[in-house]
Amino acid sequence: MRRGRPFIHIVNDIPLNIKFLLIYLLCVLLPIMTINLFFFHQNSENIRVREQDNLRKSIERASGELLGMIDESVALSHSIASDDSIYAALDRAYASPVDYYAAYDGFLRDKLKRYMSSYPNIVEIRVYTDNPTIQTGANYHVIGDPARDLPWLGELERSASNMTVVAYYESGGFSPGSRISVVSRLNTYASYATYTKYLRIDLNTDKIQTILNREIDSLQLRLIDDDNRVVAAGDGAPAPQAAAQAPANQDAAVDIAADEAAAQARPGYAMERPLGDFGYVKGWKLVGIADTRRVDGLMNDARRSIIWLAVVSTFIPSLLIYVILRSYHYRVKKLARHMQKVRNERFDPIDLHEGRDEIGGLIRTFNVMTAKITSLINDVYKLEIRQKSLELERVRTELSMLQSQMNPHFLFNTLNALLVVCTKNGYSDVTEIIRNLSVLMRQLLSRADGLVPLQEELQFTSMYLQIEKFRFGEQFEYAFDVDPRALPLRIPRMSIQPLVENACKHGLQARKGRRTIRVTAAAADGALDIRIADNGVGMEEERLRQLLTDVRSEQNPDGQHVGIRNVLRRLELFYGGAVRFRMTSGPETGTEAGFQIPLVRLEAEEWKKEA
Repeated sequence: MRRGRPFIHIVNDIPLNIKFLLIYLLCVLLPIMTINLFFFHQNSENIRVREQDNLRKSIERASGELLGMIDESVALSHSIASDDSIYAALDRAYASPVDYYAAYDGFLRDKLKRYMSSYPNIVEIRVYTDNPTIQTGANYHVIGDPARDLPWLGELERSASNMTVVAYYESGGFSPGSRISVVSRLNTYASYATYTKYLRIDLNTDKIQTILNREIDSLQLRLIDDDNRVVAAGDGAPAPQAAAQAPANQDAAVDIAADEAAAQARPGYAMERPLGDFGYVKGWKLVGIADTRRVDGLMNDARRSIIWLAVVSTFIPSLLIYVILRSYHYRVKKLARHMQKVRNERFDPIDLHEGRDEIGGLIRTFNVMTAKITSLINDVYKLEIRQKSLELERVRTELSMLQSQMNPHFLFNTLNALLVVCTKNGYSDVTEIIRNLSVLMRQLLSRADGLVPLQEELQFTSMYLQIEKFRFGEQFEYAFDVDPRALPLRIPRMSIQPLVENACKHGLQARKGRRTIRVTAAAADGALDIRIADNGVGMEEERLRQLLTDVRSEQNPDGQHVGIRNVLRRLELFYGGAVRFRMTSGPETGTEAGFQIPLVRLEAEEWKKEA
């Protein structure tokens, strides 16, 4: 008894229903669930990355707009600070209020107001000075108690730069409330330094609120100043207490750590972006807390889709596999029971619908076998055995007679007899042709279809051309142009002669006058190049295209060009897509056919042959 491999032994011992269950679990259910889980994880990751990228773009867009508002105010501040006429008017000591109002009506009134219409993001421009001869009003103010009237002045004094952005609460004036301002010292001209002068440009907080609310559906934005206070927030976010509710001297900073802690459960959904690298906005930043409800909705949709996909992709294949394997298992089990009965010498046929598959074929064969066994045992066992022996002997005799009739040695002996007769009678041309024909037939009948040296293939082709020379006479010429380096290379047997035969049959037979064939073999440019050219009748381009299509097709209904088809198939069998087969032709200009084989493939085949 032959012993198999241990693993195969174990598999063979497993019951059939357990094998089917293992096939289903390991080859169907497990791959489907693995693919669905991988797809869900990949889809969730893509959603998360996409949403984080959208949030990043949103906060970048909002911070860019806010910085644009501040830069606009900074540019205006530089423009006003470079106007020496304002310095001169503010540094002047007026004799009386009448003198000041005269200067105000004549010059100062429209000096700042003309900027208001050109800058929609600015709500107010004010100049502060400690010149006591100036009257407070409109855009010009005399500094009183800085701690009470100018809450922004302390921030400017603490700043190392000449300009800064300040968020504060202004309790005095006609419209108390939160302010975000660009404040700077007016000290450009040293000649007008008698009195201290400051410039304050108030930003449009409604515009800031609009920018923060623009991304309210996906992102809650908070504007944080350099003291880590929330100075502005979008709708739905905690109110900016430091700027809106508490006076400046209380310095009520709102710690945003609580919001960030709430977002720690979802990493990547709390973002922080500085407003800029300039000194006047140093420490200012924009913080965004993502509204994860939209992301959660997308995740839930993806989860539901994956669940439905998993259910459908599992239930339908499972149902089909159950139906198919149940049919297989039921009939195999039935067959196994009846074969067990045969062991007990009970030859009962299997009574069920067999089907047309392999199992059905086994059941039908089993029924036929049991019927024949029963017939042999009960009726004519010995007589049938004797008759079968006689019939077998008769068939063997007929086969032996047929083989004798087709024995190629009879044909070789006949050719040798003709060769002897022609030699005795001096028929030298016929003698050479019969010798070549005998050699050709022996090679065709005795050799396998393998690789042979190119030199041997060319000798075989030369014998065929000598026969064709005898056929066409003086009107036929042939020539060989062979590179000596190519002679030892091995190529598939019968890969040149069929192309030569095709040229003689289709190209030269219909031509009148001198007929020529030239066989070229060269080993150059990394390939063996074989070409067979004739000066036959040629063919039209459309016919050549159809011929190449036919020989490459799997079907050949008219049975033509079998030689070219066989050459192409054997070349593809040995070298695959590395071989290049070609044919060119033209009416009355002849045809050229041939192929190229890379030398590396020929060397590989030679090494394989030797190994």
